[in-house]
Amino acid sequence: MAGARPFKIWNQDRSVKKGIVASSLQELVQKGKDKLGITSTDGLRVVIAEDGTEVDDEDYFVFLPHNSTLMILPKGQIWRPEGIGEVSGHDEPDFIGGGTEISERSKEMIAGLQKNITRIITLSNEDLQLIVDLAIGHLAHLLQDTENYAKTVQEACQRHLDERSQTTQALDLLQLYHNARQNSPFIGDDETKRQKLANT
Repeated sequence: MAGARPFKIWNQDRSVKKGIVASSLQELVQKGKDKLGITSTDGLRVVIAEDGTEVDDEDYFVFLPHNSTLMILPKGQIWRPEGIGEVSGHDEPDFIGGGTEISERSKEMIAGLQKNITRIITLSNEDLQLIVDLAIGHLAHLLQDTENYAKTVQEACQRHLDERSQTTQALDLLQLYHNARQNSPFIGDDETKRQKLANT
């Protein structure tokens, strides 16, 4: 998805907040409508949540920064400043592919990769696997970057997991080889060989 960026969207009374990734205004409207449970696109408007500025064309949309907070308003609904006519809102929890909610520790761990992606090499196998299993859109949201970048991070984590697995297998083979040498009656000095042969 070229040019895709993460956004946060509110419904009109700020009772539901969702995170989505979109590459165009049309895509944002479609995804946002579905996530907020809006059934019709008739008269639908997108505004900046902070000041109510309407985003009504692609030219303006492309200049919105990552993680801009927007509001999708169905026909007949109007923008209101925060704190007026709204109920207590809540963020949508993040989930991995299997539907398991991500812990706060894991969110902080992933957010830390924004500052230093080389931290991947210090992560446990469990943390690496969590990133690999995470839905691309959610990972992009947590990284505050594009889905293409999130996919690259997942691929790097998978490669690191594969390399660790290969290293573990190589070490296991070396240990087996070492044990075999220790127990072989044909390896060692003459006295050791005679003792091993006597014990067989």
